Amino acid sequence: MAIKNIGELGLDEITEDYLMAECEDMGAELGVDTHQGSVYMDACSGHIIRTAKFFNDLATVNEILSILTCTGDVLTEKMMERGMKRNPPADTAATYYVEYVGAEPQVGDLMSCDDHFFTTQKLNDRWVIVSEETGTDMNTLVPGLPVIPDQDVDNLISATLKELAVPAVDMEEDDSARSRYIDKLSGPAENGNKVQIRSWCEEIQGVGRTRIVPLWNGDCTVLGIIISIEGTEPAESVVKLVQDTIDPGAQGFGEGKATFGCFFTAVAAKKQEISIKLDVTKKAESTYTSIQASVSNAVKAYLKELALNSTQDEIIIRYNNVGALISNISDIVDFDNLLVNGGKGNITCDIYHVPVIGEVEVNGNL
Repeated sequence: MAIKNIGELGLDEITEDYLMAECEDMGAELGVDTHQGSVYMDACSGHIIRTAKFFNDLATVNEILSILTCTGDVLTEKMMERGMKRNPPADTAATYYVEYVGAEPQVGDLMSCDDHFFTTQKLNDRWVIVSEETGTDMNTLVPGLPVIPDQDVDNLISATLKELAVPAVDMEEDDSARSRYIDKLSGPAENGNKVQIRSWCEEIQGVGRTRIVPLWNGDCTVLGIIISIEGTEPAESVVKLVQDTIDPGAQGFGEGKATFGCFFTAVAAKKQEISIKLDVTKKAESTYTSIQASVSNAVKAYLKELALNSTQDEIIIRYNNVGALISNISDIVDFDNLLVNGGKGNITCDIYHVPVIGEVEVNGNL
């Protein structure tokens, strides 16, 4: 006799308890003793245990292999089967501009700054240092720090760290990689259409999201508005890399990925700062400085999520969502007078801009 309604169940629902109950029901229909220790139940129990384990293992395999739930190396392999890869495939290094006074080192020389090691390089005819360590933790060095050569450089008077040239990026997370993979499967992404151009852009290292504007400057023109992998305004070098990859010089000669006659222009999304101001009652052991950092980090993560995952050209920063984020901060007992960009309404960020966290002011006036 077949197990009842098994086709309607998920694999993870076919448990030992479910199978035991089904066997008891079948035994009752057959008129046999189904009490624990009976011949019938003893004969069934071993099969029940093995069958339940089989379905549990099958559910695990299904979870590993399903594009909706797979992670890690399995997801990476699935992407490779479609000619895709994570963006970036591994954590990248941070690149900082550096200013030398006196003699200059050689390209490839080893330097140190704030207990981190770097190698010297040239970027657009400017000196930079590239970190040996990778990941976004390397983006936090403060300009003005001294840069120390590993070996003496004759007549080098000083070396000073300047601004970040190319931010380090963490390996693309599973959710982002899965979303791009599903987008490609759902297509149609072919023949240089809007979906394919966006896909080409978002495969380039440092690009988190691209907004495509067709016919922005006449027939056969396409504008790509680039958002960084961190959900912010991208570095100039990232925008240049996109331009050179898709349509070098925006000439439409078909020398990049864009087809002949397609004039593609890459531009950076301009940052639109979102300021936060509020009055709070804090816990006795907390500080306003720590609360300010917590508010900043919470809103920053919210804005990044909107920038990278919004399916609309316009991004709406919702006042109530900001309030909900703040209410979940454990150091805050209560808050009031929340202002987002000086008001108490939603903020709209158009297709040419990306929202980033601005000034955060926390007062203890409540």
